[in-house]
Amino acid sequence: MRVINISGNIESLRKSIIDELEGLYELEVAKGDFLPEELAIKLADITGRINREIAVYINRKGGIEDISIGDNATVSLPEVEGRRGKSRLTGIRCIHTHPNGDGMLSEVDISSLLKLRLDAMAAIGVKDGRIVQVYAAIPVKADEGNFCNADIYGPFRPGSPEMNSLFNLIEDIDRSHKEVLFANETEKERAILVGLESASGRILNGKSEGERSIGELEELALTAGVTVVHTVLQKKASKDPAYYIGKGMVENLCLLRQAINADLIIFDDELSGAQVRNIENATGAKVIDRTVLILDIFAQRARSKEGKLQVELAQLKYRLPRLTGLGQQLSRLGGGIGTRGPGEKKLEVDKRHIRRRISYLEHELKNLSTRRGLAREGRKKADVPVIALVGYTNVGKSTLMNRLCSSDVFAENKLFATLDPTTRSFTLPDGRTALLVDTVGFIRKLPHELVEAFKSTLEEAVFADVLMHVADASSEEAEEQIKVVDELLSSLGAMDKPIVMVLNKIDLIPEDSALIPVIKSDISVFEVSAAGGQGLDKLLHGLAAIVPKEEMEAVLFAPYSDGWVLPYIHENGKVISEDYTEDGVRIKAIIKKPKVEKLRKYLAEK
Repeated sequence: MRVINISGNIESLRKSIIDELEGLYELEVAKGDFLPEELAIKLADITGRINREIAVYINRKGGIEDISIGDNATVSLPEVEGRRGKSRLTGIRCIHTHPNGDGMLSEVDISSLLKLRLDAMAAIGVKDGRIVQVYAAIPVKADEGNFCNADIYGPFRPGSPEMNSLFNLIEDIDRSHKEVLFANETEKERAILVGLESASGRILNGKSEGERSIGELEELALTAGVTVVHTVLQKKASKDPAYYIGKGMVENLCLLRQAINADLIIFDDELSGAQVRNIENATGAKVIDRTVLILDIFAQRARSKEGKLQVELAQLKYRLPRLTGLGQQLSRLGGGIGTRGPGEKKLEVDKRHIRRRISYLEHELKNLSTRRGLAREGRKKADVPVIALVGYTNVGKSTLMNRLCSSDVFAENKLFATLDPTTRSFTLPDGRTALLVDTVGFIRKLPHELVEAFKSTLEEAVFADVLMHVADASSEEAEEQIKVVDELLSSLGAMDKPIVMVLNKIDLIPEDSALIPVIKSDISVFEVSAAGGQGLDKLLHGLAAIVPKEEMEAVLFAPYSDGWVLPYIHENGKVISEDYTEDGVRIKAIIKKPKVEKLRKYLAEK
């Protein structure tokens, strides 16, 4: 039994109008009649009285599948589920009205035709309740076999033989359905990026703060596997508490979204649950913010147990206060940006269970942090200096590690290529062995939940002996990126230790250009190319001079009767000279300071 329902904007419509619209379901449409005159007249009459668009979906047997109401500015075309496979037309045509009298199909109409895989889209221009003109569109197959445009026919009069001949074109398309792909059927989601531009934003290299921020958002989206189809930068003094960019702009966003066939809207700032719900309801698209996008990238990149636990914890902490405002996202279990990761399945449970899960994750991470602490203690006892690589994301930290340590750590020209911390050893020019720890990259507007969840990993920077701050010298925003990293390191309490500034990618800077970043005078600065190897020798010697020396030069006299002394010195130090006498061996050596105490009685004057 068919469900009779009028969807869309039926607010304030009289019951008599609703009854008339429901009565349209009973109309008998002949199989070969593309647009029956009786239906067209009734639609024009009701449109003239309510000044709203009406969309009617008809199947090939003449049955009316759905009736939807828009308003005098927009129409939301609901997705009528096709039953004939994704590579074929759905077997449904849409007849809808334009209250402004213009029957020409709009970009939104054409986009909806392609997105919903409709047989055809027809528009009836209505003025004062009368039909002015009718146009129809049929999908067009491009040379490569994609439906990415449409042919428009008309003007027609309802019931005309010329209009009914459109069925022949539809049948021709359907006969070649095996060769057809639709423009909206791609693996990647199509996204619109939205940001705010305030008047107080700083201009840098001709770009405003908002432009730079949304440019970085586009890089994040590409890293996450999204196709960016449009960018909107709204100039507004402050955020709208209900719609972020304002209700009017969201309505324009709805039309744009339909016209360019986007299914995802990504906002450059963190949204409240109410804002997500309001914008999703207004646009009919999935809405996420910068935080969710970054969390999704982390979910894709996490490989270790600790990394996965940290991502899940961050996801749950972000979503917990937003459970009442996430709208459609709460029931979404499938793939797609913002829905990935081990914590997604927990969104269907209540807050009490989520809090229990958060407590469990924090306990597990605490245990892993304890083990990490024991490993640090072991390194400390062995007197192995630790250098932590820190810096903005995608500045070349992993590439630099591979160069210095002759390792094969994963490195890619994408944001957040490194998520799980990696430790490798290398030898300083003075012969000492040091450990290099690669940490997750920082970024502006780094989600608070992520910083909290990854604190145990970021502790590697806090407990390191030296910080090697890597910056992309070729970036126009290098100075700003350095400032972001310094602020995050300061918040972690890691700025009280020796810092070496490494300006990477100098090979990408034109010869007639000066390095962009301005560095504090009290910090050692080295210009290198991790990819090409330039400047690495100077960097290594600089590190050797800065890394704290846990060794001292000593002269010892070891009697032959104490045969353990000489092997002990060789094991825990570096022997410079040995002078054998009648009573024993006079030794000059560099010895680790904690080991000298055991040899104190053998110390001799130099």
